[in-house]
Amino acid sequence: MELVFERVEETEAFAGRLARLAAGILNAGEPSFFIGLVGALGAGKTAFVRGFVEALDPKAAEEVSSPTYAIVQPYPSDPPVVHADLYRLSSVADLEGIGAREILHGPGLTLVEWIDMLPEAAPADWLEIRLAVSGEDVREMSARAHGPRATRLLADLKSRET
Repeated sequence: MELVFERVEETEAFAGRLARLAAGILNAGEPSFFIGLVGALGAGKTAFVRGFVEALDPKAAEEVSSPTYAIVQPYPSDPPVVHADLYRLSSVADLEGIGAREILHGPGLTLVEWIDMLPEAAPADWLEIRLAVSGEDVREMSARAHGPRATRLLADLKSRET
């Protein structure tokens, strides 16, 4: 799936639609769902997370910022969202050393920026979102499913976007 967003609000709105669908997976009895975000600095990863969290809890969205130094930031939305940034980590051992691996694979929805830095941190079933800058405010987004739940979610998302 590939889309182009001409304003940050479009990125956030798309992320909100994805959040509602991902929350539906949890409501159907699944304990968690993992989304990995890939893109250069300024590509819109944190804006994507803000739109995602806002769809679930507008008050929690006020707290969204890039957790580059904190590494992991939980948001008290319903369902709960964990937002992580792997930019400063160099190995899964770093992730395990701070206890973040358990958090990333815990219950709720997990969004991880810079998953391409540590792809082995992703579970077997996850959704990959790639964001790229192609103009002053223009962002190109592509989505790729890894696993059966992610494939179903992406198919549902595609059917709603057309």
